[in-house]
Amino acid sequence: MSPHDDRERTLALAGTFQSARLVRNLAHRGHADEQVMEASIGSLFAFSPESTEVVFGNLAGVRLGLLTLLEQIESPTSRDLEITRYVIGLLHHGDKLRRDKKRLAGLGSDLKRVEDKKIHFDLQDFPLHAQLAHLYQHYISPVPPPILIKGEPLYLQNPRITDDIRACLLAGLRAVVLWRQCGGKRWQLLLGRRRLAELARSLLQGTGPVA
Repeated sequence: MSPHDDRERTLALAGTFQSARLVRNLAHRGHADEQVMEASIGSLFAFSPESTEVVFGNLAGVRLGLLTLLEQIESPTSRDLEITRYVIGLLHHGDKLRRDKKRLAGLGSDLKRVEDKKIHFDLQDFPLHAQLAHLYQHYISPVPPPILIKGEPLYLQNPRITDDIRACLLAGLRAVVLWRQCGGKRWQLLLGRRRLAELARSLLQGTGPVA
């Protein structure tokens, strides 16, 4: 495994953790950082990227994911179990999606249709997150077990917020598929934590000061 491969895998995995963090924030607070959400959801339309970094726009686009990954790895006593549960669910569904070539191809085709519609609409008027939430419900929700979201009922009953959550989950699945394409293996999450932490910290240095 070359350092370049390690870097690509770490960025893709950070994309998964970023989506999980966004989902948690939306479910408990009713909002999430708009720029971060835009970077994650934008990854769904990076169909032929030159690198993993480009999928998220740049390193800053996945900074929250790198921070979350580092926190989850380096602080086991204060690890956010809710984020862990979402990541496990995304890994499970991402692997199922990868193995189901017909479903994966259908989702890819529909994402391209959404992109075409988005181009022809004023961005202020186009219900992008609602469109992506519909794709999540069509392609992912019917496959058991569901990823159960915990949070404030007030937010979880709000259609706009639930659309945001499903769109972020879809982005998380895209990151899982990308992680696998980069050679990601589950054992790396268990046995390669020190290396992951080193890489995440190194990548964070390119996005600004790290606490």
